Amino acid sequence: MRNATLLLASVLLSTSAFAQGGSIAVRAGKIMKADGSVIDGGTMVIENGRISSLGGADLEVPFDVILHEYPDAVIFPGFYEAHSSLGMDRSNENVAVAPFLDVKDSIDPVSFYFEDELRGGTVAIGIMPGNTTVIGGHGRVVAPTGMTIEQMTLDSGMGMKLAIGPKRGWSRSTQLAELRETFSNLDRDLRKLGEKLQEEGKQEEDLASVGDDEEDEDTEDGDAWDSAGGFIRFGDDFPGKTLISEEDLNDGQRGLVDILNGDERLWIWAPTASDVVTTQTWLASHDLLENAVLVVSSSAWKASAQLAEMGRPVVLSGDLWHVERDPVTYKEVRTFAPAKFAEAGVAFALSSVEGRMGPDRLSYQAAMCIREGVSREIALASITTNPAKFWGLEDDLGDFKAGADGTFVVFNGDPLAASTYVLEVWIRGTKRYDRSEDVRLKRLEEGRIK
Repeated sequence: MRNATLLLASVLLSTSAFAQGGSIAVRAGKIMKADGSVIDGGTMVIENGRISSLGGADLEVPFDVILHEYPDAVIFPGFYEAHSSLGMDRSNENVAVAPFLDVKDSIDPVSFYFEDELRGGTVAIGIMPGNTTVIGGHGRVVAPTGMTIEQMTLDSGMGMKLAIGPKRGWSRSTQLAELRETFSNLDRDLRKLGEKLQEEGKQEEDLASVGDDEEDEDTEDGDAWDSAGGFIRFGDDFPGKTLISEEDLNDGQRGLVDILNGDERLWIWAPTASDVVTTQTWLASHDLLENAVLVVSSSAWKASAQLAEMGRPVVLSGDLWHVERDPVTYKEVRTFAPAKFAEAGVAFALSSVEGRMGPDRLSYQAAMCIREGVSREIALASITTNPAKFWGLEDDLGDFKAGADGTFVVFNGDPLAASTYVLEVWIRGTKRYDRSEDVRLKRLEEGRIK
């Protein structure tokens, strides 16, 4: 029944406001793609929320599509926040192991966080449980606009949050012990359940062998998928393993099995270099390396070689600079982590920092990367195409191409320039923000002028 319910839910989501995108054409002084390439006097046609064509000023616009012209503006795909725990009533519950949780139940659509992100040109955010957890629950990709979670949701299958780095007040030993115990208990419970189901099966066979010819009642209830055995696909064989169905497990057990089955993309908090090494060992032991995105701090640059060897992407959370003191000279040593990741060939995404005026903007961070020697193409990818790839949505989000979502932001200049601001935001062919209609911004500007 659970699978049938999820299928129905996915159908309903597909008919949401965002899925029913609009049809428009835009022509601007410049259309800048995610790699930084520019089409002067570019034209883009969006039909039913999807980009149908992209070209120069001579691109033909269908007669039934309204053309919007921005001769002095720059159109850009917008900014993409790969991983955030903001915009919720709380980032973590007081339960260390909670694979049954979903951020859907915590996201606040009217949070000022989403309003500010939209005003700044962010068009998609990966909302995940916070780092104060062991297994935190499910995340989802949302647009920063909409009155309900369903209207905001771009993809509900972002993945599951795990933490190797210790939650607040815990040591690393306690953190890893809790993680090991969780999966050890799951293995024990599954083996007990397998033995129970096998014994029940033998009893049914015995009843049948003594001539119980009474016909079984038809108990078909539409749950064939959920009640079918073979749900456990990982690990060693044990008695009754093939008899276990999804329906036999509770929500927490299902979440853990989904992880080990390889059905979840794992977003793993591994802030330091030692955490990265521990994560690599844990993933390899469960054959889950291909499913992981690591969320790291700037100090993890010391594990750049390991990250490159793993071939897994990272989201850099917090400050871009790692600052420490030389143990001999006691001089401050500053290392720019994105440059180290780029040098090692590690795909990375940036994330904004809460509580700052300038550095909390993705555009500011990408510009800083360029200043510190990271190529413009890599810096732009860290806030556009890389987050989309990490979400598994690269065909739909992150850049301008035929078939992708008709999502874009209209800027008054270069998207990474400090003096640039957002004029309009369009998501899937529908205008979601207009600076000229931003009442709150007008009041702030009036107060500043006074």
